[in-house]
Amino acid sequence: MFLVVANITVAQDKNNDNQLALLYYSQGEYEKATDLYQKLFDESHSQIHFDYLIDCYNKLKELDKAEKITNEQIKRYSKSFYYPVKLATIYQQRGKTKEADEIFDRIVKKATKQLETCLEAGQACLDNHVDSVAKIIYENGQQKYPENRIIVSNLSRIYLNLNENEKLADIYIEQLQKNNFDLDFVENQLQFCLYEKRNPQLKNILIDKLNQIIKKNPKQTTFKELYLWLMIQDKDFEKAFIMSKEIDLEKDEDGDRVYEVGTIALENQEYLWATNCFSYVVQKGPMGSYYEEAMKNLLETSYNKLFKSGIKPDIQQIESLEVEYIKALEELGDSKTTADIIKNLAHIQAFYLNKSEYAVERLKKAAESPNLRQKKTALEMELADIYLFTNDVWGANLLYASIALNNKNNDIGHEAQLKQARVAYFNHNFKYAEALLEVLQGSTSKLIANDALELLLLISDNTALDTSTTALEIFARGDLLLLQGKNNEAVKCYDSIPALFPGHSLEDDIIMRKADIAKSENNMDVMVSYLKDIEARFPYEIYADKAIFTIASYCEKQGDLEQAKEKYRKLMADYPNSFYAPQARNRYRDLQSR
Repeated sequence: MFLVVANITVAQDKNNDNQLALLYYSQGEYEKATDLYQKLFDESHSQIHFDYLIDCYNKLKELDKAEKITNEQIKRYSKSFYYPVKLATIYQQRGKTKEADEIFDRIVKKATKQLETCLEAGQACLDNHVDSVAKIIYENGQQKYPENRIIVSNLSRIYLNLNENEKLADIYIEQLQKNNFDLDFVENQLQFCLYEKRNPQLKNILIDKLNQIIKKNPKQTTFKELYLWLMIQDKDFEKAFIMSKEIDLEKDEDGDRVYEVGTIALENQEYLWATNCFSYVVQKGPMGSYYEEAMKNLLETSYNKLFKSGIKPDIQQIESLEVEYIKALEELGDSKTTADIIKNLAHIQAFYLNKSEYAVERLKKAAESPNLRQKKTALEMELADIYLFTNDVWGANLLYASIALNNKNNDIGHEAQLKQARVAYFNHNFKYAEALLEVLQGSTSKLIANDALELLLLISDNTALDTSTTALEIFARGDLLLLQGKNNEAVKCYDSIPALFPGHSLEDDIIMRKADIAKSENNMDVMVSYLKDIEARFPYEIYADKAIFTIASYCEKQGDLEQAKEKYRKLMADYPNSFYAPQARNRYRDLQSR
């Protein structure tokens, strides 16, 4: 027991010394830190205590002491490369250039005798920030051990640090020439070099080299695949489409690579190139592996282009799209693929063509189909949305409640619960709506959690102090009318509030709703005017961050990149915890790199 207690006491003393030494070091009290680290080093001779002690001696300009203990470590660990490299760096600091060069020469000669010594010596140089020597070691090692990925990876980082982009591009090309199965490895390396480190010069050099290789050796598909990957990363979907087609024809891939480019283009709202990709796959015919998926995505692209591009579609365009959907359903029948087609067609008919009866009948039939069992919940959600749109609030509420009950722990259940809370809000049952919304703040979906918080704050801010909820009831009525597409009636509801309740706290909410209406009607200048009003007059209210983000997005789309950057920067600085802050940060970085 005495031995155990003694050991515990010693361990605690060491831990206390470690913490105190680190505290002195972090506060710049290097003399006190040196005394403690010398004590710890004498007991352990560990590299971590050695490194701190050496750095303290450097700070105190006591390089002779640093040299002495480094020599002691070299004798103690004679096979290690780390300490000789450290000694060479000390020699360099002391002006002993000849002695330092002699050490480096010996290390370089010894390093390439075996793969392990090459890796260890190179890493020792990197750890001591001697990139120039590490570069020589790894370059020699690459010639002797051309298949080793660690050497390629470390050498590429050195070229990156030294800004030697020509060599950096060459090393990846050489790697693929040696082994075309290393494409994933090269792409992962480039992801860091090109995009995390923001190196446009390397990208341009690499693209030029790839173009030359492809021109001279058009059958070397690996380099075309790397070129395609680069085009996708840069969102140059025109070149990505052309190259994916070329690879598809050479490798007889049945359109899968072109289909993949199309899905990425669709995600990025590049509707023209998404359409070209999916049309190419569909033209391969019904026997193709991706025919049904491509047809579904082709329709979805047309749907998004029509309804999500910010331009109000005319009735002829909507009717033409309806015809395309009906044709696709007649050809494909009931399948997993057609569930989304059925859902979108029902949405078009109910929300845009005043054909709610057809839409409801179609969705009910689809929800009962055994072939669409896996998509039943999504179909029922659309059905509930149509009930609410057509003012069958009771029917919508029952269906939302059923979906939420059957999907308690997933996003679609949370979405249904959010919509159920909105129904309660429309019915002026504010307490029940608050109870549902409070639960949703912990949703795994950030969008659902943010929407729930937004509605919760709207209700709580306008019921907490007022004994009367009349203004909020009028506002909720306007929100229901807005959801049902009755914009003019909704505006009348909103405008009646300041007339009846001057200076009411709903003023910023009313302005935001009018901005939403202006956007839906493609009155973008009016929308921006409303949003700027919120930004200027209500900087501490719930919609301020959303208003700034929306203005920034609009400016970016219009090509006013400086204004967009200014708004994104403001959002990041003034609203760091906003739901929109991560998106603003990413977009700001993208704009900075252009």
